[in-house]
Amino acid sequence: MAALLSPSGTLAAAPAGESLWAKARKRFFRHRLAVLGLAVLGVMVLLAVLAPAIERYSPIELDLASMSQPPSAAHWLGTDTTGRDVWSRIVHAGRVSLSVGLVAVSISTFIGVLVGGISGYAGGRTDMLLMRLTDMVMAFPSLVMIITIAAVLGPSIYNTMLVIGGLTWPGIARLVRGQFLSFREQQFVLAARSIGVPPAQIMFRHLLPNVVGTVTVAATFGMANAILQEASLSFLGLGVQAPTPSWGNMLQDAQSQTILEGMPWLWLAPGLMIALAVLSINFIGDGLRDALDPRSTH
Repeated sequence: MAALLSPSGTLAAAPAGESLWAKARKRFFRHRLAVLGLAVLGVMVLLAVLAPAIERYSPIELDLASMSQPPSAAHWLGTDTTGRDVWSRIVHAGRVSLSVGLVAVSISTFIGVLVGGISGYAGGRTDMLLMRLTDMVMAFPSLVMIITIAAVLGPSIYNTMLVIGGLTWPGIARLVRGQFLSFREQQFVLAARSIGVPPAQIMFRHLLPNVVGTVTVAATFGMANAILQEASLSFLGLGVQAPTPSWGNMLQDAQSQTILEGMPWLWLAPGLMIALAVLSINFIGDGLRDALDPRSTH
């Protein structure tokens, strides 16, 4: 991503007077799937934000008189086995699942950038120690580790965020380390060192802006992965707990053979929302990757 930035970390001007970020934005909006993903994700976020205003019934209160009703004018997506409105639960679950994905990827990105930046800039023994720590975390299957630690800490939305974020940073760390290793011997860094600029300032003011594009793309894909992992944990009963709805624990409630065959609205809606969220974010990530590629001419 350095080709998008000047050595000082500021945006470089294109020959025709149009900044490279402006060209990247145009390339992104030419990517049809990325634009579609952005639109779908925008609608999902809007539904989550407006959930209290657009809910038709309480997402947690039981209504035994309306149990297991199929979709109708009264209940757009039907009701579950305890009479709770599926539409209300879906939009409120979006707040939880999207929030978990955003917070978890923010934690993993922060740790990954910090570890990778220090490792790549410092080099030597510091680099060796931090990369061996990264290798240790990567050596274990991430989902198995997440399930194990979530079981030890106990199921809750906050533990889910911390566990997913705290165990998914190695990929970003290695990515940032490689970028910093590439940039640290370039002339603008050597010039900053020669005039006594502190290492922390060199890292965060001069080097970090050059990897923002790469990190943004990685974080985008990381958010999709975090949503899937939250759904997996909640499905297993180790994530978000009832009565708080999430797409994962809504699937958990619909895992019996009777529901799978006779009440498909209970698993179709949350399953479709997970698929749409993950696909949309992945499409956006693809668009960002192509838009921020300095070799792209489209």
